Amino acid sequence: MSRYGRRKISRRDLLKAAGVVVLAGAALGGGAYALGRWEDNQDQVESADSYTTNDHRTEAELKEITYQGKTYRQRPKIKSYLFLGIDEMGPAVGTQSYIAGGQADAQMLLVLDDEAKTWQVLQINRDSMVEVPVISMMGTVPYTIVQQIALAHAYGNGREQSCENNVTAVSMMLDDQPIDGYFSLNMGGVGILVDLIGGVTITVTSDFSAVDPSLVEGETITLNGEQAFEYVRSRRDVDDQTNLARMGRQRQFLKAFEEQIRGMDADFAVTAYDALSDYVITDIASGTAVDIADRLKSYEELPLLTIDGENTVEDGYWAYYLDQDSLQQAILQLFYEEI
Repeated sequence: MSRYGRRKISRRDLLKAAGVVVLAGAALGGGAYALGRWEDNQDQVESADSYTTNDHRTEAELKEITYQGKTYRQRPKIKSYLFLGIDEMGPAVGTQSYIAGGQADAQMLLVLDDEAKTWQVLQINRDSMVEVPVISMMGTVPYTIVQQIALAHAYGNGREQSCENNVTAVSMMLDDQPIDGYFSLNMGGVGILVDLIGGVTITVTSDFSAVDPSLVEGETITLNGEQAFEYVRSRRDVDDQTNLARMGRQRQFLKAFEEQIRGMDADFAVTAYDALSDYVITDIASGTAVDIADRLKSYEELPLLTIDGENTVEDGYWAYYLDQDSLQQAILQLFYEEI
């Protein structure tokens, strides 16, 4: 029995724990939202801080745009949440600096449509060259600069300020679409969570001999936490070294991770919360997280989206220039309907 099995867990603590675990799965990437058997036990859940569908935009607030001769209007009952995987191994302690936030190597935007009862994820290439707000020593944003979107989180204190700056950059990239919340997980938490669930089984799709000889191309293995971290993070000396190849491995890992985490229960939620809480920064209330998970189970999942673009190398760094038609089509798919 878990060391939590004999402990009386308050409803609020259980809700908070489950919320963090659900969102940690989402930060790993777009598919791991299941609360399993625990979520079905409704008498354990309080939702005083839960997600609501009553604060959607009014008709007067909805934008209209014309694209390729057709007119589109924003869908009124949309909620979106940004999930970030931060390239920092330790806890999210923050600093007093204004440029020490760490880069957001994984970025996923979850979009829920409460009218159509669908959900969809946009996987954002961390090398995407977009307008990024630059935070000054005074905490203001005097200007923006075109650079990798991963650097948006690097500005700020490594906590809320950095996350909010990243939210702004993603919103700007998507034609100022509102984003309703964020959740960031320092990458050191990936290995912790994988070890807690007993590993994740995948078939290695790439040659990792220069990075981790235990990851043999073509073999099916159960990744431990350290191996999983290398599998989803490495790109130097792997494949063509672009982030596109790494994003493909992340999607493969996430599908396997989701299958593994589906059966978690209350004991697991509390154990994982204790292990991960120091690695997490979020403005999403735990009750909201639970309700998001409920919608992900009951709504129709639409195919994951990415944005086409072109990879180049500039000053020794990868730069991914977004195809503007592909970007516009992603915006329309996620947020608009034809009228």
